[in-house]
Amino acid sequence: MKSTEDSKNRLWALKTDVDPFRREFFGISAIGFLFRITRCTLYRCPYRRWIFKATWGPANSLLGIGERICWHCRKTFCDGSNEWPEMSGEDQRLFLLPITIMGFTGAFVLIAALGLGTSLFLKNPAHFEYRLFSLIFGVPLSFWFGFRGWQIFRSIHRYNDRGKSRPI
Repeated sequence: MKSTEDSKNRLWALKTDVDPFRREFFGISAIGFLFRITRCTLYRCPYRRWIFKATWGPANSLLGIGERICWHCRKTFCDGSNEWPEMSGEDQRLFLLPITIMGFTGAFVLIAALGLGTSLFLKNPAHFEYRLFSLIFGVPLSFWFGFRGWQIFRSIHRYNDRGKSRPI
């Protein structure tokens, strides 16, 4: 009973959105539109303001038990994370495919389709370097999805182990 009361009294992580090109010129934020990739969100310890996570974009999904120990001050606070089975479908998609990975995957699919289309449908196809393409796009994407898959696997096991340890 005391642990649930302690978790209710804990402070929440501080979230700060950073957008260096947010200025509007003549009512239009043209520069902000062009440099949207520079936007990021910083998550900080509520006690010492120590940054524990930086992400691209304003939305983020964190995997975990919901609590975090600050590296700097060693105090526990709530970080808003959930285990994979507890996440909504949108949070799961944001965890697996954040905006930068979504764009990289879109570029991968588009370039692959253009390369295959030109080699299949043109009489004199352009030489497409499939090995270089796989090296530039395939290797990073396979590492990304492999690492995220491993994190999801660990999260599901933590969730299942937590359910087994609770009394019914």
